[in-house]
Amino acid sequence: MMASEGSCLLMIADGMGGHAQGAMASPAVLDYLVAAIDRLSDPASCAGVIEEANQQLFELLHEREEALGMGTTLVGAVLTAERLITFNVGDSRCYLFSAGQLVQLSYDDVPEGRNNTFYPRRSHVLSQALGGTSLPVAIEPHISVDPPLASGETLLLCTDGLTDMVPNQAIRHILGTATDPLQVARRLAAKAFSSGARDNISLIVTRHSDTPCPS
Repeated sequence: MMASEGSCLLMIADGMGGHAQGAMASPAVLDYLVAAIDRLSDPASCAGVIEEANQQLFELLHEREEALGMGTTLVGAVLTAERLITFNVGDSRCYLFSAGQLVQLSYDDVPEGRNNTFYPRRSHVLSQALGGTSLPVAIEPHISVDPPLASGETLLLCTDGLTDMVPNQAIRHILGTATDPLQVARRLAAKAFSSGARDNISLIVTRHSDTPCPS
């Protein structure tokens, strides 16, 4: 999470290609995007910045033989007083919880026929990610522009370690009954692990407040 003048940047990158490679890919992408927060905050340039991060990752891959095949998913949001910008590549998700309804703002980059937003998806085949191949491959980031968060609305960013194990109806119930973002995060993680989660889980929960960067 990073706060800049009038905006708040939230991002999760879920590394792929083995522990060492994934641990290299994720911070490389996040560092590049954090440095470009002003361009991420502009809907006209948001996708281009993510494409540049992908190119940068392939350059790193080319320089380091041990990095062959490394890659990462990406999901993020930029919150400002004027708008909410969400973006993703891969299967890490972004949800908006508002007035008791759960809406997925991201798009699952999975083979056709497997993009099911109502039940967990246990196949880890992706149709696109940042990096992840031996030769450079172009990506098409998904960008969504919506009104800014309203009072009481909650944003959830998470990896497939959560959504593979916890169905949307359970996520909605926890978001609707937990008293604060920290309790939401703890209950979601506990639900995933009690359901048999074996993958690492990363999640960010933010709820509207009167400050530029929600708590």
